[in-house]
Amino acid sequence: MLKFEIALKKVLDKTKILNPEEVPLDKSVDCVLAENIKASIDLPPFNKSAMDGYALRSIDLKSIPQQLKCLGTVKPGKVFKREIKKGECAKIMTGSAMPEGSDSVIMIEFTEKDRKPGGVRVLKGTQKSENVCFKGEDVKKGTDVLKKGMLLRGPEVAIAAALGRKKLKVYRKPRVAILNTGDEIVQPGKNLAGNKIYNSNGPMLLSLLSSIDIEVDYLGIVKDKKEDLRKMIKKGLRDDIFLLSGGVSMGEFDLVPKVLKECTVKQVFHKISMKPGKPVFFGTKKSGLIFGIPGNPVSTYLIFLVLIKTVIEKMMGRIPHLDIRRGILKEDFKQKPDKRKHFIPAKVFRKGEQLYVFPIKGYHGSADIASLSLANAFMIVEGTVSFLKKNSRVQILLW
Repeated sequence: MLKFEIALKKVLDKTKILNPEEVPLDKSVDCVLAENIKASIDLPPFNKSAMDGYALRSIDLKSIPQQLKCLGTVKPGKVFKREIKKGECAKIMTGSAMPEGSDSVIMIEFTEKDRKPGGVRVLKGTQKSENVCFKGEDVKKGTDVLKKGMLLRGPEVAIAAALGRKKLKVYRKPRVAILNTGDEIVQPGKNLAGNKIYNSNGPMLLSLLSSIDIEVDYLGIVKDKKEDLRKMIKKGLRDDIFLLSGGVSMGEFDLVPKVLKECTVKQVFHKISMKPGKPVFFGTKKSGLIFGIPGNPVSTYLIFLVLIKTVIEKMMGRIPHLDIRRGILKEDFKQKPDKRKHFIPAKVFRKGEQLYVFPIKGYHGSADIASLSLANAFMIVEGTVSFLKKNSRVQILLW
């Protein structure tokens, strides 16, 4: 069996960044930019007001209060054709272009209407350039604003939109196929007969992939029959990542590794020295990556976090990251020792900068999805350790 760290390295070594594609701005968040972007215009593209108020000449406010003649209103997106001269002003809205001749804006709160029609009484002085955003002060035309390899968030999308871009070139998100295997599972909503169980791994994987906006081919449930399995596997191998849940252990009906081999999938490894998740299979076919995941739901969730999600991140051009930290164990912990790395569901609480770790009591193993629902992390403990004392520092994988 491979050590966990070696298995993770092998998986990432086989993972290639996908080719770029152009996507609309509203589909680009959380993608990685695959091009450098220079500013095609200045930002702002003209001198504009930062406030609602009056555009004026600051030199006219040497004495306060001061009466000025208002020439009209400067509206956003409109051209004000009159020039501001001595003793004059113009009402202006936030974001409107500064009229010619003006050099500052007095906030509307510091003015009042004069008795004379069209007059404005200014109650406070202002400095030259006050409340004015100048052309190109944020971004100058021709400068690099977004660089290849950047993770696109809301602000980056806003910058691209402000520069007039409708689409961006990003690294493609992988397409993922999911196939559940087993005679014993049925889809939720159907009646249970005999000793059947509901399929929990399929909906869990679908929801996890949906939460990171990954397109999925859900192939449903296939029986433990070679011909049926081979037919569905050929469909799943068309996608960038193929996830098969169940049928990867050593039982008589665990057919997945054998049929994958018959379908010319090259095995990279089968089994990792970890608990849960030991029987996991990983292989490749051309540029596609194939994961055979143990059927128990805690194993499925863990394998998704530590292997599948990291693969997706790398394919999209992101830096793969496991959120592993250290916390303080808040109660004594015992386990049966073995040679595997153990991942134990735990509840982690934060107090200031410190993380406090409580292993979930009554956890029954890799089929215990109810215990997993109480957790927000896995405590990571080497299998050779049988006892940890309260207040020990432990590793945790946060979700």
